[in-house]
Amino acid sequence: MTKPLWQQRNFMLLWSGQLVSWVGSRVSGIALPLVVLALTNSPVQAGGVAGIRGLVFIILAIPAGVLMDRWNRRTVMVLANLGSGIAIGSIAVALFFHQLTVLQVYIASVADGIFFVFANLGRLISFPKVVSKEQYPAASAQSAASDNFASLIGPPLGGFLYQTIGAFMSFFIDSFSYFLNAISVFFINIPLGTETPIERKAIRHDIKEAFVLFWRQPLLQFITLLTAGRRIIESGSYLLIIVLAKEHHASSLFIGSIFAVGAIGGILGSLGAAKIHNNFKMRPLLMNASFLSFFIFSLYAVAINNYLLAAVTALLYSIEPLFEVIAATYTVNVIPDEIRGRILSLTRPIIYGAYSLGFFIAGILLQYLGGNWTIGLFSCLLFILFLATLLNKKLVTT
Repeated sequence: MTKPLWQQRNFMLLWSGQLVSWVGSRVSGIALPLVVLALTNSPVQAGGVAGIRGLVFIILAIPAGVLMDRWNRRTVMVLANLGSGIAIGSIAVALFFHQLTVLQVYIASVADGIFFVFANLGRLISFPKVVSKEQYPAASAQSAASDNFASLIGPPLGGFLYQTIGAFMSFFIDSFSYFLNAISVFFINIPLGTETPIERKAIRHDIKEAFVLFWRQPLLQFITLLTAGRRIIESGSYLLIIVLAKEHHASSLFIGSIFAVGAIGGILGSLGAAKIHNNFKMRPLLMNASFLSFFIFSLYAVAINNYLLAAVTALLYSIEPLFEVIAATYTVNVIPDEIRGRILSLTRPIIYGAYSLGFFIAGILLQYLGGNWTIGLFSCLLFILFLATLLNKKLVTT
């Protein structure tokens, strides 16, 4: 009989370490745009700093994916988390001594982004190694729940610390969380590498092999693009909510609370995501969830106060876990383990690039066009994603 996930040691180590790191990232995530806005008074700069990690991911992901299929994945994840902890810790130190500049924020964000490429790919590649294929949808839903739990705890804590102690404490907590994640990964006691030895060829041949396999998976391409489109909305709405809340004169603590309410919606959505996934086919799931996302996001246009802003955010976040379970489970089912790192190095840059693009787009739209135009244009993108799902013939039989 298969043990419940909470009784599986290595899964819990990988999952709990990431949970701690996610909480830390959410704590500093609410402080980062506020710090940049305080230094520059520019939403464009705030969006640029927030999106820098995705840009680094685009540049490094493909060679990193090849190397992650060759190297000791556990060792790489440990070192990468330690590196991110040092990079984020440098911001905390500069803030403590009142010496932080925008240039240092960019440099530290680039360094964190480099380490994040390896840590993120390592976690995604290793996740199917610590849980059975049958339990993967449930594990994916639990991962989505933990992500939303981090969003429940992190932003209000970050807002509280920013308002009461100072931004340096938010970045210190994030730095410390990376070190805890490194310790957690270190104690995983099963091999995380490929089951069969990989023939050491030139990197260009490994990359070509991944491109060929990806090209032969049109549905995987569609899922990747659909996820990328949603990531533009996800990151863009993060900055949108902060700016709208500030226009409604919300405090830093209340801004964090808005994201906490949204996270509660995400947690509730996670509770049923795996069961819904197992009982319905992919096409109706994607169609209905895509339309609901479009409709709910459009409600930001009538969110005339911070309480309505929080309610719309909770509804929007409740839909996202189902997408994550669908995408993650399908990807694991069609990608062999020995090439998983390379395939993810092709798909993740698209997704993280879109995430960064969302920050850039939102920053520009908010600064030059305002909130209503930003909501309208993002709603149009979500409707296009719904139409693409509706018209995709590859989804008819799935």
